[in-house]
Amino acid sequence: MKMKKTLKIIGNVLFYSISGLLFISILLELFAPDKTIDIIGFKGFVVVSGSMEPVINVNDLVIVTKTKASTLEPGDIISFYAYLPTILEDDQGNTIYEKNVVTHYLGELITSGEETIIRTYGTANAPGEFDQWNDINGEPTDLTTNDILGKVTLTIPKVGFIVLFAMILVQNPVFLALVVTNIIIIVILIKVIRKPKGKNIWHGKNSLIKN
Repeated sequence: MKMKKTLKIIGNVLFYSISGLLFISILLELFAPDKTIDIIGFKGFVVVSGSMEPVINVNDLVIVTKTKASTLEPGDIISFYAYLPTILEDDQGNTIYEKNVVTHYLGELITSGEETIIRTYGTANAPGEFDQWNDINGEPTDLTTNDILGKVTLTIPKVGFIVLFAMILVQNPVFLALVVTNIIIIVILIKVIRKPKGKNIWHGKNSLIKN
């Protein structure tokens, strides 16, 4: 009995701790997305491309931990900022580049003056072939350790859509209110249905007491 009670307490502590951490993470994502990893030391990202398949697949959730660049080694999977082309064009017809988070292998670390240049690659790259990156204007550029967010320490398969759905809920108050209301109604209905009914207890030959 004591063991069951202890396990229940531990389970509750873990549940509320994780729930609280997730709640804080969501708030940070809404109000200070660029500071999340600096404040709590890690951040989750939903994978939206297949450049790391089959190691990391689309809709996987990767947990990135803030890591000192000096501790990283070739072969580590890292997340970093890079400018990627969009389908949009400016007034001159040039492709517009947007800053995004990319998760690839770290290939090389090259010291160049006061900076350390990084080479990266995905699973589709040929052996010895590294990614080519551009700046905001679409010009070729090198990434440095300053662009690194952290190291991937955990991959959770196929839960990315749940995270995206949660973010949509939080960003849409009306939708969130409807979902919460429906959950409350369902919980109430379950409690009502499961409510124990009164038992008939006989006391004597002609006596019936209903609890």
